[in-house]
Amino acid sequence: MKKILLVCTLVGGLISAALAQNPTRGERTERTPEQRAELRTKRMQESLALSNDQYQKLLAINLDQEKKREEVRKEQREKMAANREQLKANHDALIKSYESVLTPEQMTKFKEEGKRRRAEMRDKYKGRKKE
Repeated sequence: MKKILLVCTLVGGLISAALAQNPTRGERTERTPEQRAELRTKRMQESLALSNDQYQKLLAINLDQEKKREEVRKEQREKMAANREQLKANHDALIKSYESVLTPEQMTKFKEEGKRRRAEMRDKYKGRKKE
């Protein structure tokens, strides 16, 4: 029984030590299109046993594809930023409209209620994320 416990402890220690060695675990590093194309082509070379000529041709194709993907990603980020700005402007206009109708006490209660709902959603999201 003691031997089993000792072996389990050692295995657990080795596993935790191995996991601690990788500081970027769970983090994504942003690669350049060139790096992504080279990585994809190397994977293809390993799995398909490509000749050097095939490797060079596929590298050029993959590089072209990654550059196109990068352009699309950039456009999407710009659109999302513009949409975010538009939504904020709409929200600010909505709050001004509410302020013109509600009393200061009602407006304070409305804002507090919004903070409470946001906190509930944040807690709900955090709870879901841990599962």
